[in-house]
Amino acid sequence: MKNNLYLRRLVVYTNQGQTAYDEEFHTGVNIICGDNSSGKSTITHFIFFALGGEFNDFVPEARECQVVFAEIQANDTIVTIKRYIEIGEKSNRINSRIAMHLFWGNYEESLNPPTNKYWQKFQYNTTPEKRSFSNVLFELLDLPEVKEENNITIHQILRLLYIDQESPTSSLFMFEEFDRQATRDAVSDLLLGVYNQDLYTLKLELYNSEKKLEEIKNEIRLTKRFFSDAFSLNKEHIISQIGNKEIEIRNLNKEILNIRSNIKKVEFSSTKQLEFQILQKQTAEKRSIVIDLQNAISSIKSEIIDSEFFIDALNDKYRALNNSVFTREFLGGLPLDYCPECLSKLKASMVENSCKLCKQNSDDNFGIIQAKRMQLEIKFQIDESTLLQKIKAKNLIKLEVKLEKEILALDDLQKRVNDSITDIRPFELEQLDNLNFQKGLAEGEILQFRTMLEQASIYEKLLIEKSTLDQNILTYKFKISTIQNKQRKIKNDTINQVQIEGVYLLNNDFDRQKEFTNAEPKDLIIDFANNLVYLKTDNIEKFKQYQKFSASSNFYLKISARFALFLASLTKESMRFPRFIFADNMEDKGIEKERAQNLQNILIKRIQELDPNNQHQLIYTTSYITEELLKSKYIVGEYYTQDNPSLKHIN
Repeated sequence: MKNNLYLRRLVVYTNQGQTAYDEEFHTGVNIICGDNSSGKSTITHFIFFALGGEFNDFVPEARECQVVFAEIQANDTIVTIKRYIEIGEKSNRINSRIAMHLFWGNYEESLNPPTNKYWQKFQYNTTPEKRSFSNVLFELLDLPEVKEENNITIHQILRLLYIDQESPTSSLFMFEEFDRQATRDAVSDLLLGVYNQDLYTLKLELYNSEKKLEEIKNEIRLTKRFFSDAFSLNKEHIISQIGNKEIEIRNLNKEILNIRSNIKKVEFSSTKQLEFQILQKQTAEKRSIVIDLQNAISSIKSEIIDSEFFIDALNDKYRALNNSVFTREFLGGLPLDYCPECLSKLKASMVENSCKLCKQNSDDNFGIIQAKRMQLEIKFQIDESTLLQKIKAKNLIKLEVKLEKEILALDDLQKRVNDSITDIRPFELEQLDNLNFQKGLAEGEILQFRTMLEQASIYEKLLIEKSTLDQNILTYKFKISTIQNKQRKIKNDTINQVQIEGVYLLNNDFDRQKEFTNAEPKDLIIDFANNLVYLKTDNIEKFKQYQKFSASSNFYLKISARFALFLASLTKESMRFPRFIFADNMEDKGIEKERAQNLQNILIKRIQELDPNNQHQLIYTTSYITEELLKSKYIVGEYYTQDNPSLKHIN
């Protein structure tokens, strides 16, 4: 699983257009250090905001800035983010849900974009017509979109990636008012690698099927109550009855013809001629309706087939782009030392990012970035086309039902036309009147039987659909149970690794809390749903498992749990935690200097042990920096003071 995120550069401009902050970051450990009140926290707030977080509690100095840029690398794609700091005229509050602008390239290139690259604007909210910036960032990070009752945004993800000062130590997540348990559960399942999109789809199918089944059961009950006679809903019986009546009418017609054939003077009455003309006109109109419906059905079937081919083609193109990116990444590192034409040794180019063969400028990342952008557009096309397919399928069913009804009506009209042609005078004969009366009764019964047949057809379809839904529901429940069992195993394995890493930090703490020193992995409880982290012991009764520690130890416990998630992701490939975490202030709640410095040292040591290749990024701020770390490669920017704050050119 590949879900890496790196911050490569952060740039902030003042309202006057001057550069307030501009620093490059690197993979691995990044340390922002300085005295208290020198603006370290402001930088992490800008990082949180730039990456899509909802933040509006900026200090006055930050409110003097107008825009923040963040050059990031999401897996293999380099993207530059731009978000404006917009302050409401009346409310005087910063718009925390302001749109995000994305440029497919690095920050320097975004200042003067080439013709084939441009800025794109994405809003906070997702609509059926437009994707939000969370949708785009999820796609870049290969994170599935959580579409259950919670619409999980990038902001919710960042609440587990950012360790801020303002949240209470009792809050595992970054604190948020009106927080929901279901949201925290969904975010933790996603980042732990437990969330399964197929499970959501199956649950949705199960819900819709059960809802549909209940509707069908109600229709069946109402139909059976209205037609108490079982034969009234039996298609074969009704068709047989219609056949018998049609035979009866044919026999009556023969008798009528025999009687009339004995009448020497035969003529059509003006009344019958008028009736024949009216019936003929009605038949022609009805036939036109049937033909139009048949054409409409044929057209929509063709559209559905064309759309299926189109969606298949889009999916093939999406997979081809994936394969293209993978092949480029795999083959990109192969050296080309000899000319393929003359086999002579190639001279090394002194120009960076140039082709070994033709010596022209070559950007290795450009093709990957273009492919990712095309993938996003294709994904949106697939979603739109799939939605249209569902609408067309529903319309097709409606048209087919209507066609069936109109064909029956056309047949009845045509029979009446045929009868009117042979219906001749005289009507004065009592026997002839009686035969016509019987014929009229039979025709009326046929109309009733036609209505009953239509209802019986609907009833039969309801029974078939009920049987299909019953079978589908059983299948959905079995598949859901299978996935959930697999999820429980993955979650238990992942949580166990998180507990191991958390207890490592607790065991190696200064000897200030004996419970930390003696803690075992099973003692560390991380309860995402209830937003808690605590230690439990056997001598504390159930439901009263919370150990009470000092404020500094509570801070240490919480920060250990948060870093444990990050550390576990360095070895657990199944996790979707993006191997990225940033923390504001490694010392809080009165923690002593030596203890805070020890935490930094053991954390950096553990990271180096787990991931010596630096396929991760940790950013943190501190005032308690050791001399050794102050001179290390980990430092980003200067050592900030009140006289030399992090933000420059602020009035």
